[in-house]
Amino acid sequence: MPKPIAAIVGAGRTSFGEFWGRRPEDLIFEAGLSAILSVEKGVGRRDIQAFYIGSIFLGRTTNISTLGSYLSRELGIDVPVIASTTSSASLYNAVQSREFDLVCVGGIEKMTDSFTAVPDLLSSLIDYHEVDAGFTLNALKATMMNKYVHDFGAKREAFAKVPCKNHLHALQNQYAQYKYRLTVDRVLSSPLVADPLRVLECAPISDGAAAVVITKPEKAREYTDTPIYIFGSGQATDDISIYSRASLTEFYATRAAVKRALSSSGVELKEIGLAEVHDATSLEEVLFLEDAGFVAKGLGWKVVDECISSFEGSKHIPYVVDGLELVVNAGGGLKADGHPVGATGVRQVVEAFRQLRYEAGSAQVDIGDRQYALVHDVEGIGSVVTVHILGRGS
Repeated sequence: MPKPIAAIVGAGRTSFGEFWGRRPEDLIFEAGLSAILSVEKGVGRRDIQAFYIGSIFLGRTTNISTLGSYLSRELGIDVPVIASTTSSASLYNAVQSREFDLVCVGGIEKMTDSFTAVPDLLSSLIDYHEVDAGFTLNALKATMMNKYVHDFGAKREAFAKVPCKNHLHALQNQYAQYKYRLTVDRVLSSPLVADPLRVLECAPISDGAAAVVITKPEKAREYTDTPIYIFGSGQATDDISIYSRASLTEFYATRAAVKRALSSSGVELKEIGLAEVHDATSLEEVLFLEDAGFVAKGLGWKVVDECISSFEGSKHIPYVVDGLELVVNAGGGLKADGHPVGATGVRQVVEAFRQLRYEAGSAQVDIGDRQYALVHDVEGIGSVVTVHILGRGS
């Protein structure tokens, strides 16, 4: 049995959407408090020994750069606040440090406060030389999509099926930003972002926050009878510029981060039945299947195309690989649930936590004997990737 390195004992989040009238500190307070209150055996604010918080753009969209001081005021406590760019990196840092017995890890983004500035902010995540050449973040992804279609003869419709599937999954998610169905025709007729990438293949601009309470494995049952354990974590980086990478049809950092997470956890890929995947564009979910090792190189689009067509009409649509089902983005992913950038990584963990505890309500997925979930978060254009392996334990 794999040995856990941390335990999640509580989880909470806000809805994701465009919350013009809400303060950022209200969002993170709501998520953090709901995570704390969800701990069955009781945790008070003053039991939390530290906060690990992720946010990329909050200082630039809301002019709030000292989030720790706001948390201190809102919660009435004085503890260390350790900041990272993404909440998945915050969770990685919290798990690796093992300094505290009980911490709250969260993420917050309030992107609509500076709606028109978001394209420029997102461009800060790529090489400034590529920006000077006229590229945006999504234009680089469109370049990679063109290369993939050229190299592997992929059908364009296969990519368009990804947001259709994820919107279907979001219909059962009470927190999702978009709860409506999509069709392939509607996706492919939506406005171009950068040829061939369409608007309805891209995650939205969102506000929101998410949080989890974690502790050391040996202390987990002091707080809950049903902890979800973190068995492994992996993080990897790649060149900031895609022109200097070995391949334009993969994210090396995903491949490396998954390998490190699996190696540290002792979990095998075939034991994973659920994955929360960074689908900021339709391309990225296809590439994930290949880069993580579920599907051979160049065949991801075929698995997507065939499985989504085969399971049409189901509540959840799995990808079937070697006779085993893998459910990806059970709550709608970034595309339909929403993508407040700094909060996304922990939101994915919250979704996996609730699924593994059978607390997802009408969105619940049955993953059978495959009791592990993989959570995959990406910064920029695959520049930094963080992966966590979660499971129920014995």
